[in-house]
Amino acid sequence: MMPEQGAFRQVDEKHVAVEVELMVWSPKFDLVALSNVQGEVVLHRLLWQKVWSLPAQSEEIKVKAMSWRPDGKVLAVGYTSGQVNLCYIENAEVLHTIELEKEITCLSWVCQVLPVGGTWSCEPYSDDSTELYLPKLQPLTKSYGNLSKGNIEENVEDKKKLKGQKELNILIIGSKSHELQLYIYGVFPIAKISVGDISGSEKIEMVSAMLSEDLNSLAVVLQQEHEEDLEYTLHTFDTSLLASHDKELHLLALKYGQIATLIQYLQMTIQQMQEAWEDILLEMDSKLYNFAEEKQAAGAGTVSNDFLELLLFGTPSSELKTFLSHELTDKGLKKLGHSIETSYSNIQKLVVKHLQTVSQAIVYHLSELKGMSKCYEKFGVLGVDDKSIHKAEMAAGSFVLKTSELQQVIDGSIKNFKAFFRWLYVVILRLSDEKPPPELSKMTQHDVNFVADFLTDNFAQFTPREEEESIEDLRAVSPTDKKSGFKLEKVGQYLKKENLSYPADISNNPWIQFCRANYSLKDSKILYPVETNKSLIQLQETLEHDIYHTLHKPAVTVGQSLQCVSTLLLFSVQAKENGKSFVPRVAQFTAGQPSMLYTAFTAEYLPCDKLYILTQPTNSYSVSENMRLTSVKFSSLSRPDPNSSSASADSVQSSSGNLSVLDVACYDDKQLSVLLTEETMDYVPVLMQFPLELLTDEYFISVSGIAGVNTRSDIPVIEVTGQTDSLQYRWLQNMKAHSFAVSGTRHAATVLFSSRRRVRIFLMDADDDEDDEDEVDGGDITSQSEIDQSAASNNDISQSACSSQDTSQSGVSMLIEDSVMSGDDGQEDKENSNGLVDSSEQSGSL
Repeated sequence: MMPEQGAFRQVDEKHVAVEVELMVWSPKFDLVALSNVQGEVVLHRLLWQKVWSLPAQSEEIKVKAMSWRPDGKVLAVGYTSGQVNLCYIENAEVLHTIELEKEITCLSWVCQVLPVGGTWSCEPYSDDSTELYLPKLQPLTKSYGNLSKGNIEENVEDKKKLKGQKELNILIIGSKSHELQLYIYGVFPIAKISVGDISGSEKIEMVSAMLSEDLNSLAVVLQQEHEEDLEYTLHTFDTSLLASHDKELHLLALKYGQIATLIQYLQMTIQQMQEAWEDILLEMDSKLYNFAEEKQAAGAGTVSNDFLELLLFGTPSSELKTFLSHELTDKGLKKLGHSIETSYSNIQKLVVKHLQTVSQAIVYHLSELKGMSKCYEKFGVLGVDDKSIHKAEMAAGSFVLKTSELQQVIDGSIKNFKAFFRWLYVVILRLSDEKPPPELSKMTQHDVNFVADFLTDNFAQFTPREEEESIEDLRAVSPTDKKSGFKLEKVGQYLKKENLSYPADISNNPWIQFCRANYSLKDSKILYPVETNKSLIQLQETLEHDIYHTLHKPAVTVGQSLQCVSTLLLFSVQAKENGKSFVPRVAQFTAGQPSMLYTAFTAEYLPCDKLYILTQPTNSYSVSENMRLTSVKFSSLSRPDPNSSSASADSVQSSSGNLSVLDVACYDDKQLSVLLTEETMDYVPVLMQFPLELLTDEYFISVSGIAGVNTRSDIPVIEVTGQTDSLQYRWLQNMKAHSFAVSGTRHAATVLFSSRRRVRIFLMDADDDEDDEDEVDGGDITSQSEIDQSAASNNDISQSACSSQDTSQSGVSMLIEDSVMSGDDGQEDKENSNGLVDSSEQSGSL
């Protein structure tokens, strides 16, 4: 059977404004993510409509790796800063952020594949029933001034987009550190694997890492720097613990996602409480600032003394009289009173509707985790520790109690504030010789007590020195110069990261009295501790610390249990050659029956004449004895004769020279995609599908310990020529290629020009237009991707692979126009334009 050359069809060719560095196709939708030299990430559809763009974090921070979640709804983006962001497909919202110490170098996201005929089931565990027992979290509005209304339909609890996840999918993160990180569903840290001990080098970079689809083994390609040489090694780890405990890990990951979402919601709630209070107190402080400063300059006592004298004797000092009559005024007091009452109301709603609800939900989920930890053989071996969970649960309980305490303090403060402003309003009216309303002029003993409490709580306990410090704080120009928190009332002290200045009096609480009377209850493990002197912010910090320690402990425990079972030296190479740094191409994937883990790599500076392919069983126990290696060389392919002017260019063929490898990627479990270039002055590239069925046993040799592929001559070579059966390829005329990206599930590919400012888009299975589309529920973007695939299939621009000259007049116009628009787009694009015009003249009859 002759090679099939008409299966690839060019859909379009597009110019990009900024040089592209990485391209990754979605596994489920016709979407491709691009990162550029400015650190931006842009998402395009198949027909190149821009969906969204993710701005660069800073000028210095660049994107180093990208990978899609297997369901295609989340994109992981790794940066030079060590940060990994999980972005939602619909709107680029950052769902989750992972912070590592050093630069990210590789990302891969692997989905668990069940045995043939197997279906996912959580049995013997029941499905999550949290929503049956916990009230729904109300959405937090961006403006704290309108907290009573919210979009109830918004699913606040699923902010991490984990709903519907079944089989495990694991995000593998490699960096320039000594640790490889694994995250289930991209959020739950399940393993920190130390590679420093097995490498023996301080300068390490993880080039590629891949889990087998049965989760039994993990293969990692490491780059180690030794003086002027780079050494590349393949390390295989036994990860059968993940496969044997997949259901338990599924439950833990969902629980982690729920708790992480609740913690994020808790932080946002407290932030809104702080913003609400800061805005109001800033207005109140500005009213009192000038008055307090004048009192200090005149040495005439303090603000607190003047207010207390006015309450006790009914006669204001001259300074206070001037302040109330001319600066504050009755209208200003009404406005200030309304603002403060609104602030209290909003904070009260935040505490009751949001803070108490979310803190109780955290207690519930931690209690469920504690129950899981009791089953050691299922969850304990994964690092779910009963003691650390109990500590976090106690911290959560203390936080719940503190929210109730804060609610009581707010209730009391509202009464005192209202009484104080009503009294002060009457005083201002009398100073203005106006008659106050009868209902306001009469003050009961309770009202007097409320006003006295307000003055005692907010002013009377200020010493002259404290008041002077308060004035100095108000003089601060920038927010960073100001001391954090508040000085004028009781509620504000709960929102500061320091002990309470005036703890609530709980001595009359019957429960507290009972607990103090029974000393045996002091160290009870079932009673939540009452932290009398701690602020809400302090307890929040303790809670987050304890939860972080609890939920990250499994990563350490599991990471230590994943042992390296095999180490293979692949090759060594000079770090630099003619001023050019060495960059290998590596593709790892699982394929075959029985399943094998493939590692395809290049071992020389690009373009290179050979592609090496290493296979190993996914059963880690038999890896060392069953590693096999081969190489592939692309000798020559049939190509259209550029000198032919025949009306049927397909009938005129010639043989190419030797071809070199530019890039390699996994297309699907049956084919490997390879980007080649001809070793001529034109460097014409070839896009090829290499069938894995050509890798028969006679072409492999067994290797162990040291492969040294670039120093040994006994490695078998598979010669690929134009006569090779089952081969599909296409010559890409009028371009010089840099790299490419493919998707076997979407049958699509993009080839990047060497200028990195232009791409060509291809449908790889042009004749297979009736493939069943995946059923998706991703909204407009995912629905549109199916439309794009259909439109591309019906677009009448199909061309022969062998005679792909791209000679239509519209193609010429498009390319020349883009070159003009792009300005200085590199000499290569100008040459491409000229090449297109020339070929059009040669085959004008086409």
